[in-house]
Amino acid sequence: MRTYSPGGMRYDLRLRGTVAIRPARQRSVSRPSWGMSARPFTDSEFTSLSSHFAAAGKTRDFLILKLGCGSGYRISELLGLRVRHVWTGTEVAHEITIARRNLKGGRGAYHRSVRGRRVPLAEPVRDAVREHLMKIGTDNADRALFSSTQAQGEPMDRSAVYRVLTEACRRCGIDTTRVSTHSLRKTFVGRIYKASNHNLIATQRIVGHKNPGTTSMYIETDSAQLDALMLSVAA
Repeated sequence: MRTYSPGGMRYDLRLRGTVAIRPARQRSVSRPSWGMSARPFTDSEFTSLSSHFAAAGKTRDFLILKLGCGSGYRISELLGLRVRHVWTGTEVAHEITIARRNLKGGRGAYHRSVRGRRVPLAEPVRDAVREHLMKIGTDNADRALFSSTQAQGEPMDRSAVYRVLTEACRRCGIDTTRVSTHSLRKTFVGRIYKASNHNLIATQRIVGHKNPGTTSMYIETDSAQLDALMLSVAA
């Protein structure tokens, strides 16, 4: 018996000419990753969002923005943070370390290729952590650092963070096209790439990608930048 599938239907051809028809299995269509289609925040957008959260006294949302754009952790990794990760018992930690098992791919078949990631915290980020801890307290070390208002102590989910970011963008007059929770990590990658004088390998290692090809997809350029680059080397 042979089969062929024109027009989305599968035909079974038998030797005596009898034909049985049944619907063909539809192939799943791969869609672009929501994270990879996200765009980074510009410097002016980051400043506007920071001012908005600070003026409203929203220490949680302010810290999500500062820590997300200042550490490069994925949103799932950020939402997994507990008070103990940022509080030593006497002061705000100077660095955050997330164990391999809590990183992307850290529990999968290739978990041995994933290493824990340590990120030093800049003073502006530590200040944001300090302000937020003053609001939520440090008595419960297992409390989620970013908890929902409905269930205090339990972590927010990704969709809640997305709503926080897009609503703040609208209030600040920022275009929400391609804004997502992954915009935080993409902003960090862009900053590191620029600060490293466009060193792709250094950026890759800092953000924890397995290969520089993945890192390159996080870096966005516009036509003006490309034109300026070409003009700079013109004969």
